[in-house]
Amino acid sequence: MPKLPKAELNKHRNHLLALLQRLGMKIEHMEDSVLRGDSETSADEVDEFGSDSYHQEFQVGLIENEDEIRQQVTEALQRVADGSFGSCDACDDPIPARRLDALPYARYCVGCQEKSESGDLSED
Repeated sequence: MPKLPKAELNKHRNHLLALLQRLGMKIEHMEDSVLRGDSETSADEVDEFGSDSYHQEFQVGLIENEDEIRQQVTEALQRVADGSFGSCDACDDPIPARRLDALPYARYCVGCQEKSESGDLSED
């Protein structure tokens, strides 16, 4: 698989680093909010969902999702460092530039991503 040009690789590295920084700040803010018990839940929402515990559970779910993305970004930065960034982890084909622009931490090409989501992907 041909490697990405250095300028393209640097663009993705910088995007990933900026994303990692934003995620870290966002997760820290959400964690602080949950730990302090802050709730921006209105009285109507409390009536609708039954209690503030729904809001807290929802926040914890968001934190877990953001943390998963942070892990994927960290793994993408490792792929940049080891020279494998831009190629599919499953089939080793190039990941299209448009996909990397939209989702810079993508591990798979579109076809392999679809297989992964349907449970049909077997990485060699």
